[in-house]
Amino acid sequence: MRRSRLAALTASSLLVAGIYVVNDITTATAAGGTFGTGTPEFVNSAAPSNIDQGLLANVDFAGEPSIGVNWNTGAALFQASNSTYKVKFDNTTATPTVTWSDVSSPFSQFNVDPILATNSATGTTLAGGDDGPCAVMSITHDDGASWLPTAPCPLAADHPTVGIGPASSGTPTVGGEVGYFCQQSDVDECSHSIDGGTTWSPGVTDPSLTCISLHGHVKIAPDGTAYVPSANCIDASGNPAVGAFTSSDNGLTWSGFAIPNAPTPPDGFDPSIGIDKSGRVYESWSAKQPNGDYHPVIAWSDDKGASWSSQVDLADTVPTGLGAATFEAAVAGDAGRAAVAYLASPDPTNGKDPFTSGYVGTWYLYVSYTYDGGANWQTVQATPDPVQIGEIDAGGTTTGGQRNLLDFMDASVTKDGRVVVAYADGCLNTCDSVAQSQDEWATVAYQSAGEGLFAAGDNAQAAATSVNTTTTTTGLVGRLRKH
Repeated sequence: MRRSRLAALTASSLLVAGIYVVNDITTATAAGGTFGTGTPEFVNSAAPSNIDQGLLANVDFAGEPSIGVNWNTGAALFQASNSTYKVKFDNTTATPTVTWSDVSSPFSQFNVDPILATNSATGTTLAGGDDGPCAVMSITHDDGASWLPTAPCPLAADHPTVGIGPASSGTPTVGGEVGYFCQQSDVDECSHSIDGGTTWSPGVTDPSLTCISLHGHVKIAPDGTAYVPSANCIDASGNPAVGAFTSSDNGLTWSGFAIPNAPTPPDGFDPSIGIDKSGRVYESWSAKQPNGDYHPVIAWSDDKGASWSSQVDLADTVPTGLGAATFEAAVAGDAGRAAVAYLASPDPTNGKDPFTSGYVGTWYLYVSYTYDGGANWQTVQATPDPVQIGEIDAGGTTTGGQRNLLDFMDASVTKDGRVVVAYADGCLNTCDSVAQSQDEWATVAYQSAGEGLFAAGDNAQAAATSVNTTTTTTGLVGRLRKH
């Protein structure tokens, strides 16, 4: 039997009736705020155990999830392993309810690395995964009711990312959108599609090789500029750094940048980028601290990566601090509004690498928001109980410990500005510090209340109290003013 998400918190904090409390044991209950104003709150929903209709049961094998929201219908598509799920949100109930259905493509039933992206404005979704040099991908325009097969084939053969969004000026496209499919081996390569993902170019590399090896999810700016975040770029002094490779001509050519004073972390996972309507690029990653902790940090650029703000340490927004963070997933909305979701443990690392065997941390989902372009940040804890206990191993095929949550999670935004996070819950059935969970349950966190990322949704009257599948809340865990 699946345990309730109304679980006890140990040594954790949340906002209860507007009062910040820290107790040894606190039970999470839904606060029931109003969407569009105040502190963000979340409901969490895990996919039901009988959802899978295909050949494989992947609901508890949902590591590396990705998600996209179709603004025309309000539905989201969630991809993990070989399955694509349709997730619908009903805001007419006291607390938004969440329903799941299996809409997996018959053309993408088997893949090595799952990936999905949606052009929210048009509803076009590309879903499937890597299968060597070519991918087994599918296209839908109707939230998975029907699919068409497609097969991008860059030469690189691992760790794919896919994106689809508005085209930049200068290249005629079908429907005004461009698709990208990027992979890595020794170099990074991106195929592009100007016909909605039906056909694809050969792989194109960055001739300067500013960024190579593993990368995060491709994101596309309102002006059509594409960004692929990477922790493996080279700065002006020849040192490895966090940055991105980018294209401003619909994938015909690529170049790269590195963020100053952002050295490549010695361990961990990919950075993430979100781009607001003004074109401001926010990049977030886990940076190693002098004491060995890995904190979630974020910086931003208004000139497509040529210059950067100072970095903000989001661990400073949590009164009890954070020992380690990973799987950053950045999103943005109106000018100056952005959020980044991440898994983090308040437990100190005590000098241990949290991404190798031996670290035992208690990990929760957090979301940090800014509504003023980064001058102020506030963080909410979006899950009351842990999503993982133990380490989150970054060793890939050479891992020496537990790696059930794999390489990343994802976030998207609804048309009215709600943040939606796709993550794998490792503690839905059981989780303890000795055995450590082996679950990877398909789960979403949906913003039910609080200020969103689009001003048009401010003070919207959508209420919140409980969900059918699972229930939870958030707690306000801190606020930081950037100096």
